[in-house]
Amino acid sequence: MAYEYINKGLRISKVANMLNIPRCRFYRNKVTDKNNNKSIKKGRKNSEFTLRKDGDSTVVMDNSTVVNNIKELLSGEFVCYGYKKTAKYLNRHGYIINKKKVRRLMSENNLLNYPYNNRKPATRVINTIVKVNNTNQVWEFDIKYVYINGESRNTYLLAMIDCYTREVVGHYLGCHCTGNDVKNTMIEAFDKRGINNISGIRMRSDNGTQFISNIVEDFLSMMNIYHERIHPATPKEDGYIESFNSILEREVIRRFEFDNIEEARSTIKRYIDFYNNERLHSAIGYITPKEMNIKCMEMKQKD
Repeated sequence: MAYEYINKGLRISKVANMLNIPRCRFYRNKVTDKNNNKSIKKGRKNSEFTLRKDGDSTVVMDNSTVVNNIKELLSGEFVCYGYKKTAKYLNRHGYIINKKKVRRLMSENNLLNYPYNNRKPATRVINTIVKVNNTNQVWEFDIKYVYINGESRNTYLLAMIDCYTREVVGHYLGCHCTGNDVKNTMIEAFDKRGINNISGIRMRSDNGTQFISNIVEDFLSMMNIYHERIHPATPKEDGYIESFNSILEREVIRRFEFDNIEEARSTIKRYIDFYNNERLHSAIGYITPKEMNIKCMEMKQKD
């Protein structure tokens, strides 16, 4: 009965007073229309449009355009964004939209990669996790296996990450990984950053045989770089590189099959370029590691 009056143009507040019904029922609950025996969902209808900033003006975009932009984003070779990161991407491109609306649009169009996971936060070992407040303070490095399907064997991926900017500063993929391979990868990474930029840097790793070899230890000692080793069986102590390895596993290794090591090298190189320069990273405020490094360099220049 209430909706007969509302559909005729009477205000909800007036109808609620007439029928002695709380107004909240019209907004928060499902009310059954007794005449038609239908359950009617109350509340404001979902908007069919989204605002987007275009210079000094704001334009109205149809939601279908937003969905097409999301599909275009997710069609990228390495893009595995959920709704939160997708919302941040859209915000960077002028859309005035929040993560809830993005989640709804992605859900309606079957674009969500993973089910909603309401996990409790993990217990952190605070005292042993490295603390950084600027770039080139601490780098972590580790080895991850990459399986080559066409050759039925594993290869070794060595990656080094700046713990503050989350930028992958160096990597190596090969059929073996010796102390010399670790040393040469470090030299290449140091050259890219500039020797002056790495003075006082600390290198952190587990106790892998390659990392504690005389070749690596002598090289780091010669460079006056301190090598920190984590405690055995404590991956949280080098959590930054472990986090990158987890991302790499999810976004590359599980999604691609490699016929040979050259294909793996090419794919992983493209991914690391994407990771450093395009992929939004939630831990650094939904910007890219490259942007984070640039911000740090600009702050150092001001100082």
